[in-house]
Amino acid sequence: MASDWRDKKLYPLLGILLLSIFLYFNLGSNPITFPILWQSHMDFVSANSTHFIIVNPRAPLENQSTFYINGWNSYWLMQESVWAGPSRSRVSKMLKKGAEMGLTVCRTWAFNDGVEPNALQISPGVFNERVFRGLDYVIVEARKHGIRLILSLVNNLSNFGGKAQYVRWAQEAGHNVSSSTDSFFSHPMIKDYYKAYVKAILSRKNSLSGVKYAEEPAIFAWELMNEPLHPVPLLPFFRIPDDDMEAKARFLSRWVDSHISDGDHVLKKTSYLYGSWHFGACRQPRISRQGYSFKDHV
Repeated sequence: MASDWRDKKLYPLLGILLLSIFLYFNLGSNPITFPILWQSHMDFVSANSTHFIIVNPRAPLENQSTFYINGWNSYWLMQESVWAGPSRSRVSKMLKKGAEMGLTVCRTWAFNDGVEPNALQISPGVFNERVFRGLDYVIVEARKHGIRLILSLVNNLSNFGGKAQYVRWAQEAGHNVSSSTDSFFSHPMIKDYYKAYVKAILSRKNSLSGVKYAEEPAIFAWELMNEPLHPVPLLPFFRIPDDDMEAKARFLSRWVDSHISDGDHVLKKTSYLYGSWHFGACRQPRISRQGYSFKDHV
């Protein structure tokens, strides 16, 4: 009898504990989320001299495992995770497939700025909780499959809002802002908008796991901007016939060498060469990396 009585007394305590956990994960959130109480263990990755290591706090530094970055880009994960159902299943399948192929890192977007239904940031500092929960899901699923994420925080292009949306917000607020989207980099108010956004992302508590983004080992790195490039036309390059790959390779090799050696002006020469550059060029001895486009972010 005494044992039964003690068991019955535990029921209210267990109920209070479960209610506390439920409220912790749903404080200030809408709609209600059911938390994931157990997650796969994952250690943080850190740099050690010339390579990355998986930081195991239970092992000495010399015994830390080397982490090899082998990954892919799926920018759309958050957008596909906004609604439960088949689209979320697509996200899970993508991350699972990446893990099965031996990939370790996925680059994806943690931004969508503007007024569209699935925008994450509706106005400066104002967020769509439903979309935020989609990003929560991406992070939890990535960790589940042992994938680490590179999260990009704003777009240099106008797609999904980007820096152009930040400029519009400042103009709509009555600030004297140039119509150039590059005002994003110089106007004090726009810089404050962006800083506030980054702070909100870092301090976000995942609605599914309860882990703050800043403390999430599944987030491998933060990318301050997607494709922070300035187009530079290489007209002689584009006048070379597409089938003359050797001539294209010679021109590109000279241009890149000049670009790199001219250190005094390197910041003014950031480029994005895109388009008339095909996989056939990769067979040329002057080309050391494969890819459809050549990008130089120096």
